[in-house]
Amino acid sequence: MRLDSPVFPPTEPFHSDHLEVPGHNVYYEQCGDPLGPALLIVHGGPGGGIRPYYRQLADATYWRMILFDQRGCGKSTPFGSLEANTTWDLVADMERLRETLGIDRWVVAGGSWGSTLALAYAERHPASCAALVVSGIFLARERDKEWWWTGPRAIFPEVYEELLAFLPPEERSEPRAALHRRILNDDPAINAPASRALIRYEGQILDMLPNFERLALIESSENSIAMGRLYIHYERNDYFLEDRQLERDAHRLARVPGVIVNGRYDICTPPASAYDLHKAWPQARLKIVPLAAHVWNDPALAGAMVAAIESFRS
Repeated sequence: MRLDSPVFPPTEPFHSDHLEVPGHNVYYEQCGDPLGPALLIVHGGPGGGIRPYYRQLADATYWRMILFDQRGCGKSTPFGSLEANTTWDLVADMERLRETLGIDRWVVAGGSWGSTLALAYAERHPASCAALVVSGIFLARERDKEWWWTGPRAIFPEVYEELLAFLPPEERSEPRAALHRRILNDDPAINAPASRALIRYEGQILDMLPNFERLALIESSENSIAMGRLYIHYERNDYFLEDRQLERDAHRLARVPGVIVNGRYDICTPPASAYDLHKAWPQARLKIVPLAAHVWNDPALAGAMVAAIESFRS
């Protein structure tokens, strides 16, 4: 690793397959050293998927990296399905994948919604986790959900107004409820533009600087429809968690070494949540990264993630 570079060179999978689970086929891939220590990388969303640059967060000459598309996402099938798609289904998939691959314990790394899912997994299966690295902390509390819908307008007022402008005037007083209804409507003429409006809103609050390439992809990608529907499906069901459950059960992580990473200027998941998690899980190290935002291809945040993962090399 070059000390002046936050990420490693690109790498390709040495193996990929689908894990058959009830109602779904979950795509997964392995990269790096087949004999190296195992590292599971958990993508965000809900409704996201594997991005090629995720493979650059760890040293492929050392780690055996495992990445998977969550139910309904990416190369998993059926694409966009909401059936049998809950937090605890995904946690079960992760544990089944570990057993299928014959892995005793692995380091688990997740960002954004991936941090939520990684925490839920580690609290359910602490003995399976050699270490835990989470970033862009989303604890799925009522306050976190409320912030996502209302907090960013203090920093991105024009972006919030654009979201409101998508809705007819009579629906703008309750934009959250209106978008829930529209995105979960079975008519593509209604759910598709609403999903794109929602994902476009989120896409503009993730970075320190505008990422016009990402916004162009959002406008053209069919994945934005599935992502919007999966996102609302999970939020409507409170992420299948009790309020503050991840904080309450953090005591189960007492013997799991970990690092909590958050960008100081992360508008999507502000550092207050990372601080709250650290108070509930004081054994973990807390790293709030100056001049960093939310996404893993933010150079400062990527550098902190790499450093956190590399700190668990044996």
